[in-house]
Amino acid sequence: MLSSSLSSHLLGILLVSVAFLGFARGIVRRGKGRSFNPLPVFMLLLVALAYQLFYPATGILSRFAHLMVDFGAGMIIGAFYLAAHRDRPKMFWVPGALGLILGSFLYGFSFLLNMESLCNRPDTVQLLVELGPDDHIDELAPTLKKYGAVAEKAFPNVDLSEDEDLAQYYVVFVDSTKRIPLEIELKGDRENVDQLDLNRPLELIRPLEADATRRPPTEFLANDPYLTNQWFASALNYNGVYELLRSHTPKQKVKLAIVDTGVDQGHEDLQPVYRRSGGDGDKDQHSHGTHCAGLAGAATNNGKGVGSLNWNGDFVQISGYPALDAQGRGTDRRVAQAIIDAAEDGAQVISMSLGGFSPFGAPKAQRDAIKYARKLGAIVVVAAGNSNDDARKYSPANIDGVITVGAVDENLRKASFSNTNTRLKRPIAAPGVNILSSTPGSKYQAFNGTSMATPLVSGLVGILKAYRPDLTTDQVYAILNETGTQAPDTDKVGRVINPLGALQSVLK
Repeated sequence: MLSSSLSSHLLGILLVSVAFLGFARGIVRRGKGRSFNPLPVFMLLLVALAYQLFYPATGILSRFAHLMVDFGAGMIIGAFYLAAHRDRPKMFWVPGALGLILGSFLYGFSFLLNMESLCNRPDTVQLLVELGPDDHIDELAPTLKKYGAVAEKAFPNVDLSEDEDLAQYYVVFVDSTKRIPLEIELKGDRENVDQLDLNRPLELIRPLEADATRRPPTEFLANDPYLTNQWFASALNYNGVYELLRSHTPKQKVKLAIVDTGVDQGHEDLQPVYRRSGGDGDKDQHSHGTHCAGLAGAATNNGKGVGSLNWNGDFVQISGYPALDAQGRGTDRRVAQAIIDAAEDGAQVISMSLGGFSPFGAPKAQRDAIKYARKLGAIVVVAAGNSNDDARKYSPANIDGVITVGAVDENLRKASFSNTNTRLKRPIAAPGVNILSSTPGSKYQAFNGTSMATPLVSGLVGILKAYRPDLTTDQVYAILNETGTQAPDTDKVGRVINPLGALQSVLK
């Protein structure tokens, strides 16, 4: 069935077309010496003009656009009539074509203007709508029009041949006062709408400022000056790992994606290992993503800054994908898009130190994005969260297929802030207190958080895959868990990673 707006627009075109057919017929009659009274035709044109002025469009620009399109179409139809009677059709062809072109341009411009205005209004709500694989957004047009909503592709770089779920997501922008009735109507459209969620705001798992005062000196094989301030490097026996890495050549350099606030590609300790991702991912106006990147794979034994497991920078290359803005805020859609971008760029490990409260399960867009990334071969490592709560209530920690990381302190006890993760399928723990790493501008700072523990695990996963590219998520987790250290709070946050034991397991 045609929508009322479409039916009204067709009526406008019909009125104008009949009027210009009348003009064309009159011109032909005059050419043959017959009489022609133009008054009825003029009256019909005035009716059409009045109709369009009161046409229920969104504004004066849309009304004028409709008017130009209708008059252009009417003149083209009149031109066909004149051409059929060989009587100067050009007088209608040219202005008719110009009317169609100008009207189409104005209509498109008014649509974009309206969409931009709606999308940027503070009282606008965003909904994530997933259609069925055989459905099209045009089928929702009458409903969207009814509530003044506009829609755009959520993940335009994914087509149906790649993933029939992600390809069918749209973001619908609607005034907050109309959200509930629109949701009710869309949820009732079971023929077209498979899933509807609020595009929730998310934020990074905020780290807590910490103290990285110099610890009792440890003799490290690496020459990075701040290694002595990284207590976890001693606790996790980085020296033993360095001994093995120096004597075993990797099979590949693993692509590790930091899905976060971006990464400062020019940082002195990251530049040697950084692979450009393009866009805003190669800069960091916050600091969180750069801090995580240093823990996952800072160039090590380069005489600068901090150390990681990335000996000589030969094992892992880092890329940043912005899921969060300069204030550390994002949305489900933006997080999912960053995951998709990382996966399509060939990321083999994706590290995510962000999340949101999801007591009733993770949003489907995030689940589908992680499923897509895993299908393309990525291992996804995520933070458990800093709320001293059950990680099952937080996404992406509670999404099937991920490795969820809790934090421990210098005594390898659960950090006071860390969520528990042992009711999830793949719990593991790593140091997350007083963790020194890189920050933008070639600086260094210490933070606390599961955000810090997560890239330590991600970096280790990258090292393992450098030697065994075929390792799957389940295989990697089995290695981490079986070789992990039993600690006082293993029942709350899982075993603490043992990098040397994990590496020995892969190399034996």
